[in-house]
Amino acid sequence: MTKPMVETISGWLRRLFVREDAEYDHFSAKYQAKTPLGKVVYLSLYLLPGILVFIVVNIGPLFRWEMALTGWSARYVQYAWVLIITFGWHIFVPFVVLRYADKLTLRESCSFLGLNRVDWRGLITVLPLFMAVFALISLPYVKYVAPVIEDWTKTVTLFRIPSYSIFQDTPENIYSFPPIALLFLGIGNFLGEELYFRGYLMKKSAFLGEANWTVNSVLFALYHVWQVQQTWPMIGLVLLFGLLMKLRKDLWIMVAFHLFVNMWMAYGPS
Repeated sequence: MTKPMVETISGWLRRLFVREDAEYDHFSAKYQAKTPLGKVVYLSLYLLPGILVFIVVNIGPLFRWEMALTGWSARYVQYAWVLIITFGWHIFVPFVVLRYADKLTLRESCSFLGLNRVDWRGLITVLPLFMAVFALISLPYVKYVAPVIEDWTKTVTLFRIPSYSIFQDTPENIYSFPPIALLFLGIGNFLGEELYFRGYLMKKSAFLGEANWTVNSVLFALYHVWQVQQTWPMIGLVLLFGLLMKLRKDLWIMVAFHLFVNMWMAYGPS
């Protein structure tokens, strides 16, 4: 293959997959963490909500105390915590920090997070390609790679998912809630996590340069510390989250991709 042909193909692929967004680049450059302390804080923010869920759900004595205090069943105590994290932390905290630390207005905060613009071209062309690639890669990955990592997580007592967890593969799992409850879970999961990890933190950790999308993906996978045996084995596949955001710089395409991934992993691979 000649050099001009390679350059032509490379240029065509770049035009297809890469989206330029001056507003995204402006916010990343201006508001990324710049001091050593700030960098540590924002990298810590990737993991802190997951650690909190682990403490209040996976630590048995504390969880039983929460059930006794509220009088709720194990399922609904966990449901409440999931809503608190996905709505309270993932959605509310970025707005609070952007307002009072970065001094942005509500309109500017929405723009920072990417809520006010949609990559329609990416949704129609690039997203289906990423979905297909993810589905194809996931089949051998789930069969050959994930079990190796999962077997390792099972050797660590701390990583074991409690029998009462709604993230266990049982009839009482997270998908067994009533439709209206699942709707709120879906909003918190797909919009909340993407707004927090891709819309907010990925700009704050832009100081990582070309490694940013990789670190974002890895820390996003590790954040699911309350369900280590299910999420950590998928860390290789999760890299596509950061890569897609790097290429398209759009929140809504990530929400759609996240929805697809969850549905595919729940019902796709045998």
